[in-house]
Amino acid sequence: MSSNRIRCFLLSTTCLALFATAPVAAAYEGPLFDAHLHYNAAHVEPVPPEQLGSTLAEVGIERAVIITRHPDLAETAMQAAPDVILPFLDVYRTPAQKDTWMHETDLPEWVRNRLDTGLETGSWRGIGELHLFADDRHSSVFAELLSIARQHGLPVMIHGDPAVIDRAYEIEPDALILWAHAGTFPYPPLIADYLIRYPNLYADLSMRSDRLNADGFMPLEWQDLLVEHAGRFLIGADTFSARRWAELDQHVSEIRSWLAQLPPDVADRIAHGNARRLFAD
Repeated sequence: MSSNRIRCFLLSTTCLALFATAPVAAAYEGPLFDAHLHYNAAHVEPVPPEQLGSTLAEVGIERAVIITRHPDLAETAMQAAPDVILPFLDVYRTPAQKDTWMHETDLPEWVRNRLDTGLETGSWRGIGELHLFADDRHSSVFAELLSIARQHGLPVMIHGDPAVIDRAYEIEPDALILWAHAGTFPYPPLIADYLIRYPNLYADLSMRSDRLNADGFMPLEWQDLLVEHAGRFLIGADTFSARRWAELDQHVSEIRSWLAQLPPDVADRIAHGNARRLFAD
């Protein structure tokens, strides 16, 4: 091998090594609009409602969707932090109803009453999170809740598999749906197919940091998906337990880590821009 070829070979291998070991940007530093937080009675101990807004501010969350079945908690939190909290109506009247709500024929009337009553500080901004899977997708209760949401102009957050999303759009073709966790089968080609199929479908990326930041790097198929469909994704920390509220800073840090690996304009849209547009007052 000639000396010039040797030099070129050494230079190219050095560049590849540097690229492979180049550190990922430390963290996305912009504001966050969290589209998936739960806040019910079980979460009051780590975060009292009057401190909810300040707790969010400490980790850079400027606005947040808060899923709650307790109007009094929502009221206190909203009064303490004006223009920060967007309350979604949690339709599970007790935690156990997470598995049975789709069979409770009196639930739609309960939801109507809650929505019509509203809140002193404002209005409910969405319905959900609805946990539903393929075997129950033809539930009449599910169909009625989708109809109620359309009548009130509200989005619905669905935790379900692709068959449930298909069924939802059979029932209400113009529904605005937030697909929790980017679905139960979070494979980029499948997600892309559904985003193309349904223009009013958006996906939150809560509980997906392990996939988005695998071994410290975002897989290429996820990068391609988020860049190509940058206007359809939201972030979320999903505080479904008191422990996750206590560890909120850790979960937000994980989100900021994978956001930093995206082009800045894409990161901004996913971190806060898309949610601001969807929930514009």
